[in-house]
Amino acid sequence: MLLKAGNVNWLKSEIVEGLQRLISLRLKNAPSADTVTATAVVWFETVASRPISWDERLDRKRIKTAFGELCATVDIFPAPAQFLRVLPPREQALCLPPPQSKELSAENREKLDLLLKKLRKV
Repeated sequence: MLLKAGNVNWLKSEIVEGLQRLISLRLKNAPSADTVTATAVVWFETVASRPISWDERLDRKRIKTAFGELCATVDIFPAPAQFLRVLPPREQALCLPPPQSKELSAENREKLDLLLKKLRKV
């Protein structure tokens, strides 16, 4: 399992909550009452074993979204593979360095002028 012991509680909670939502839909092939706990364990182990460094800040919303998508689209109780297929990608923060200057340096102005002269000749 790729998770550290201190990082698993939020993931377990999200998986259990998502499975409860799916079970409440009474879908075909849903686990029986006596196998719900075992189903949750298998789901958690399967999801946690994927080569993903699960991060609560980056992944909690994605997991909720994936379970929401399953609730809205499946007619038969899904397998963890279906969950992983609908799991949206992580949002990527755009990390650009701050601009160094609002004005062109004299050196850059000369380079730009030279390039423009070359383009005009073509």
